[in-house]
Amino acid sequence: MKKGTLLLSVILLLMGLAGCMAEKETLTADENEKILKVNDTLYYGTEETGPMGDADAVEGYIQDTVEAGVVPVENGTSNFGCVGNPYTYDFGDGWIMVFMEDEAYHIFYAEE
Repeated sequence: MKKGTLLLSVILLLMGLAGCMAEKETLTADENEKILKVNDTLYYGTEETGPMGDADAVEGYIQDTVEAGVVPVENGTSNFGCVGNPYTYDFGDGWIMVFMEDEAYHIFYAEE
């Protein structure tokens, strides 16, 4: 009976350790910092706005969101909501534009 209890304890301990190791580390940011991850790059929001321009400039749409203050880890994910809103291509200048709730395109700069 002791061997069975010991074996069960070891199995439960190993399962618990495996579960802890499988959890992703959550990176945090300032609660008010708007961040969008696109093509494995983090883009940080500004109050700067600009014209949308050509509809062919749309790269994609925000697919998912995480809580404010959390750094997104998946492409197409923001930490400010706006799921379904479009964002533009980064044409090599290190910034994109994101359509926000105030119905303006805000400039987001790539992380440095």
